[in-house]
Amino acid sequence: MTDRGPSRSERLAGRLCVVFGGGAPNGGVSVGQAAALAYAAAGAEVVVVDARHENGHRTAALIGDALVIEADVTDEASVAAAIERTIAAHGRIDVLHNNVGVPMSGDFATLTGEQWTRGMALNCIGAALTTRHALPHLIERGGAIVNVSSIAAIRHTGMNYAIYNASKAALDQMTVAVALEYAAAGIRANAILPGLLDTDMGRSLADPDDLSARNRRSPTGAQGDVWDVANAAVFLASDEARYINGHLLVVDGGLSRRC
Repeated sequence: MTDRGPSRSERLAGRLCVVFGGGAPNGGVSVGQAAALAYAAAGAEVVVVDARHENGHRTAALIGDALVIEADVTDEASVAAAIERTIAAHGRIDVLHNNVGVPMSGDFATLTGEQWTRGMALNCIGAALTTRHALPHLIERGGAIVNVSSIAAIRHTGMNYAIYNASKAALDQMTVAVALEYAAAGIRANAILPGLLDTDMGRSLADPDDLSARNRRSPTGAQGDVWDVANAAVFLASDEARYINGHLLVVDGGLSRRC
């Protein structure tokens, strides 16, 4: 992964961004962590929400000053408490960023009901819960929602990802539904659909004997990185995207346009 970071600006100055899934384990920068760092670089205050407190604190340490909240997006009480704590600390929410998601592979016939339930909870229902609890506060501010989906929602990626495909497609349509239902209330909701990214997770899915194969699959000859997604998130959260609503922004170097 490249070591390039986010550009500094005042595009989001005065705003409060809540990033669910904004932490990272030891190692490279995660997609959620990059988004949190990019929002902060754009002048926003950031709340980092993660299932593991220590992962959230790694991000907060890089930002320098950020509230860290431990929460499980599959547990509605936990989500509600995270939103309540955010409001108690900051009094507002301007941007809700949903980054939690886990690819789950397996031959369709072997996937269990428990796996389907877990996958839908992590990749879609969790974002529905965070959105529902944050909505009253977002409406007060005319806020923005940025959901991180995947091109797996719109294309078969060559891997047996039925749960991931279905749950991310559901996330896309939930994004559109929220965007249209609350547009008149001043809410914008959009999703980012990344393609191949050079991340720790991406490398874990690659052929260990040919790590460059993922680069060769990209039309550009190289994968994207976490900052490509983070920069798209800052744009969608900013006033520059004020008339962009219900959009599914593909960030994949053209991969999904191939036949």
